[in-house]
Amino acid sequence: MLSCPPTGTEFLGLNPLIDNAIIYSMRIAYEGSTFHMMPLGGITRYFHELISRLDTQNHPCVLLPNGYNLPPLHPNLKTATVPIDFPLNHKTTQRLFARYWRRWRWPKNEQALSDFNADLHHWTYHCGLCFRPIHRGLVPNVITVYDFIFEDYPEFDPRGKHREWLKNAIQSADLILCISEYTHNQLCDRYPTASQKSVITPLGNSFSEVTSSTLPSQLVDRPFLLSVGKRTGYKNFVTLWKAWKQVRQHDKELMLVAVGPEMTESEAKSLGISADEKGFLSLGSVSDEILKSLYEHCQAFVFPTRMEGFGLPAVEAMESGCVVLASDCGALKEVCGDAAYHFNPNDIDSLTELVKMAIHLAPTDREKAIARGKQRASDFSWDQNAKQTTAAYRKLIQ
Repeated sequence: MLSCPPTGTEFLGLNPLIDNAIIYSMRIAYEGSTFHMMPLGGITRYFHELISRLDTQNHPCVLLPNGYNLPPLHPNLKTATVPIDFPLNHKTTQRLFARYWRRWRWPKNEQALSDFNADLHHWTYHCGLCFRPIHRGLVPNVITVYDFIFEDYPEFDPRGKHREWLKNAIQSADLILCISEYTHNQLCDRYPTASQKSVITPLGNSFSEVTSSTLPSQLVDRPFLLSVGKRTGYKNFVTLWKAWKQVRQHDKELMLVAVGPEMTESEAKSLGISADEKGFLSLGSVSDEILKSLYEHCQAFVFPTRMEGFGLPAVEAMESGCVVLASDCGALKEVCGDAAYHFNPNDIDSLTELVKMAIHLAPTDREKAIARGKQRASDFSWDQNAKQTTAAYRKLIQ
């Protein structure tokens, strides 16, 4: 289990036996800016899993951007949509008026959220729809802090807007949920007073219930490394790319498969990838069933990121039964423990040697690594995440 401070009911001073004996009904409003900004990301999965696991006496309400279709996650789910994009698509008009149009939308979006008459507002990101700042209202504010990537790597936020959003969100929140002990420690270091209103609610394991599908035909009987997620910036795909190229000098058959955003021309150019690059396959976004099959058949899943708040793909990979090579950033060392082989994300040669080791693992050593990963993945549960989050909600509104 995670070696972290008390979480959920223990952190909040609730008696779990008494708490389970009382039926609470809460009306919880989720401000869905993440469904507009990151519709396919791990944060979106987090809220899908959380809402679907709320007790049936609760009433989740979600404010959505127009065009986003939320699955029927809960029997009492209520949704409302608001327009996000400026109604005219002309580029010059967009550039001149979109900012003013979004600000004109702020009070209307605020009213739409208030119309839910909720007991609390849980903001899915550090700003609201149309990039409006989070502020105190008539009901308590809840935010989830995912990471401090833009604080540690300000070059990825040159205008500072993400840092400003996060600082304002922390100051405006009545309850802060942290997705890992590592993120919680960073929060307390940067905002010492925030420790009094923060709770650690680790993320869960979605792939325990996923059944794998058929492996893509071009990968059948082919050894390959697997990369999942975004590749630019702190995700550091370039280190994996260079390490793979070095290994390919000796293992000509080893492929590199990327799942995530489509590879753009500018990204391919920055990596030095030609149109006929042999051995590299970019699959774009795939279903969970295909992704699990990729995890199951790869020689190793490689996660070279310089920083994470939690690292959902690592849990997916461990659950699916593959060897995991993960960077030694704080969150991944916490989440993976000794179930992964860790490396310095800035050391290409170190990763190269680790990849060589992984693809030539003896069958018994591979089986042991896979068993460690499955055991570690079993420590993470969306049901537990929902229980801890619900307990925090209840304490807040009492």
